[in-house]
Amino acid sequence: MAQRAVIDIELAESCVQAFGTASGMGCELCAPDGSVIAASGYSCGVCEVCSGTGVSKQDCKRLHSFTAKASEREDGKYLYECPMGLSCITSAVPDAKGQLNRLTAGPFIMEDLQDFRDYDLSGVMRLDPETVDAVMGRMGQVPCIDPRRVNAFSQLLVYSAAFLSEVDRKSEDYLARMEEGAVIAWAKANRIDPAATVKLVNNYIEDNYAKDISLLDIAKYAGMTTSYLCRLYKRECGSTVNARLTQLRIEKSKELLAAGVPIAETAKRCGFSDQSYFTKVFRQVEGTTPLRYKKNT
Repeated sequence: MAQRAVIDIELAESCVQAFGTASGMGCELCAPDGSVIAASGYSCGVCEVCSGTGVSKQDCKRLHSFTAKASEREDGKYLYECPMGLSCITSAVPDAKGQLNRLTAGPFIMEDLQDFRDYDLSGVMRLDPETVDAVMGRMGQVPCIDPRRVNAFSQLLVYSAAFLSEVDRKSEDYLARMEEGAVIAWAKANRIDPAATVKLVNNYIEDNYAKDISLLDIAKYAGMTTSYLCRLYKRECGSTVNARLTQLRIEKSKELLAAGVPIAETAKRCGFSDQSYFTKVFRQVEGTTPLRYKKNT
């Protein structure tokens, strides 16, 4: 027998309705077996965008099924794309019996409809024009959310999930922290300037270039999909996110080489997977090898 959630239904319905109304997204709370406990707006459970494209509801359900657990590994929130390229955010809601329910906001897009049509449907998915037209005809209820607000909304989803859980909800300290966090998140959602995303990404790269980070890691941190981040960053900066990451890694590696640090150690400290790959990238950027550069400094 499938497990059902041990959740205050009235509270769940109120919370889901409030989040959906405030954010403009669909929102739903689902039990571990995938059944809907409470829903508001155009949520995943009623989305029909995939209909007629070869993507089935089962494909979507399989994708959603693991996102609650994934959110626990991603600071409480998990931003992902459904098989049709629509975005969703999920946060886990543990209950008194230890079951892991999921609170999901979405679907939504973070680009205008024409970009979604040209890039995601025609480009990435390679759908034929007739199918593209059919999909676009079902997009009327899917909201477009400014990517600069998605990270704040995802944090609000975490607070909502925590409030719905059975974890010490009555303590004054818990409620105080919840209120403070929610106020901060709402403020961020409504006052971020256009350059904030680029600054956020550049700061993240500066702080993490020495680690094995990917474009997906950076996009999750910024609160958007990789495809949208690439277009936004290129439009704002004239170069790609990966180009900026590579540039910084090479700049830092030159400093280390000039200071006498061995090549293998330099590669490791600058986020390169191995010395061979480091040498290849260094030569592409600088026109010489790390060894020659080291000898000439």
